[in-house]
Amino acid sequence: MTIRFPYQEFRKGQKEIAEIVEETVRKKELLALMAPTGYGKTPAIIYGLLKSGAEKILYLVRTINEIDPVARELYRFGAEFTYVYSARRMCPLFGTSSNGETSVEDFWQACRIARLKGACPYYNELQRYNPSDIKPIIVSLKDSPPRRIVNLLRRKLGICPFFALRSLVSDSQFIVATYPYGFRPEIFESLMDPYSYEDLVVVVDEAHTLFNAHSLLEHRIKLKDIEVSIVEVRQYAPEAKIVVDLLQNLYKSLSEIGKNIKYTKVTRIDKEPIKNVIEEIDVIIDASEHVQEKKIEEAILSSTDISKAKTSIAKIVSWLTTIARDDVFLFIEINDETQYVATPLDPSVVASPLLNRAKAVVLSSGTLPPGDFVRELLGVKRQVVYLDAELTYGRFLPTGNIYTAVARDVTTRYRERSDHMYRRLAAYISLISRNIPGIKLAVYPSYELMDKITGKLPADLPTYNETKKTSLQEVQEKITLYDDLLINAVANGKLVEGVEFVSPKGENLLSTVIIVGVPYPQPDAYTNTQLEILSQRLGSQRAKYYVYTFSTIVKVKQALGRATRSPTDKAVYFLLDRRYLKKEIRESLRIPIKKVFTSVAGLQQAVIEARRHLGF
Repeated sequence: MTIRFPYQEFRKGQKEIAEIVEETVRKKELLALMAPTGYGKTPAIIYGLLKSGAEKILYLVRTINEIDPVARELYRFGAEFTYVYSARRMCPLFGTSSNGETSVEDFWQACRIARLKGACPYYNELQRYNPSDIKPIIVSLKDSPPRRIVNLLRRKLGICPFFALRSLVSDSQFIVATYPYGFRPEIFESLMDPYSYEDLVVVVDEAHTLFNAHSLLEHRIKLKDIEVSIVEVRQYAPEAKIVVDLLQNLYKSLSEIGKNIKYTKVTRIDKEPIKNVIEEIDVIIDASEHVQEKKIEEAILSSTDISKAKTSIAKIVSWLTTIARDDVFLFIEINDETQYVATPLDPSVVASPLLNRAKAVVLSSGTLPPGDFVRELLGVKRQVVYLDAELTYGRFLPTGNIYTAVARDVTTRYRERSDHMYRRLAAYISLISRNIPGIKLAVYPSYELMDKITGKLPADLPTYNETKKTSLQEVQEKITLYDDLLINAVANGKLVEGVEFVSPKGENLLSTVIIVGVPYPQPDAYTNTQLEILSQRLGSQRAKYYVYTFSTIVKVKQALGRATRSPTDKAVYFLLDRRYLKKEIRESLRIPIKKVFTSVAGLQQAVIEARRHLGF
């Protein structure tokens, strides 16, 4: 069969990338592909996969929003595909509602029981449909984002979106899904059964985020969750007195640990005090299933809303299952509420099973380090091919399209932080924002620093500050409504990788990016433990490189890349920290510096040159 490339011509390097992807699949290797946003790597990868004849491809993306551009390209190629994201968020019964959100841990068990008892009307209605009935509906909405299609399936047709889209897996060449469907075995099975990793060619988009792959196994509980679980067991499984005793012991052990920690936000703690509870996890699992089943039966018999049949004990079970692993560590995190966090800290624990067992793998990113990253950090044992598209086939964006200025007289280095430094940084940000038109993005190392600096900006300066509750849709609307706006965001937050700064017509609205400080990770218990664990496997020098330098450069590159989405874009970068002049950082960023300034007068000159560069 002839595979047609759906564009009039190939961009620089696209045809060659497709050929390497095709060869990677045929040789059953792993390709680590680095190419910036706008290079056209998604259609190039899809073209190569189609030419390779791969029968079943799992295309993994980081967020729901990132499904849409992949889906659009697959439609252009005429490929057979389906997609899913969080089944919980797709669920019209147990998902987000006026009754509150079902926890991830509670969802699957509740879903299984509701289906077995015939208590889910959406799943029952789906049984009237064949996959052949669902496919035309999806195709007819090819220009709609995934969320709209999911809403149509559940609101207009009254069927379960997850199982409707899952029913297309066997007849689809491509399955586009969010990360957990690839890297969490139990969630993978919920989507791909009866297929195994060995049956699939896998693509991982935004693969630089695999540095934090371990976070996919992270589970958190509060003491309140244990209290509620004890009440649930007493009410719905009164015969399980041993489970009540175990939960009470867990509560007592964790609360005593918490009382002894008063001043540190994050502390690593020993698992030994709760070892006796971990060893009895099987009886807690049995009780959890019994509680969930009884709550759902109660809701059915009383004709009350089944979505209210939520439990806390399922969350405790997932937490205990995770903490029982030898490669998982326990932390106490004290913010507004005290949380007990179970997490691995070596990304290879999560990433390597899929990357080693799949038929072939393509890792795609605009900010991948050399191939050693894949072999060393992610624990890959198979043959790795590394391709830097810009070095091999030429730059996507001419260097003349970027103007970069660095401030030598400011820094967010911890020992130099002060009210005076925050005021100086705010003065620089304000001057840039007032004198360069359009949307500006300022990126900070943390929410704490952002609040301290933005609190000193002039009150009349049009700004929008990211928070932990920021809605991407709200930001997208602001971008299209305001011609002149400073958006303040956090490195590695929602906005730096989650928002497209484009008009409804697809035009780039972001021309200026301000990086405030260098977003090194905080030297807390998480970072120190990760450094310790990776040092045991990689040696201290390599571990420090990945934990500090690599993770920092990725954050900066991702932020800067928001302003360059096509080969014709022009961008201005202001790097407000003297550390950007260090050789290691400068060479890693690969951005020519046009001006270094040390005063307001120097910045004013840089702004004049930046406006000239942008054509203002």
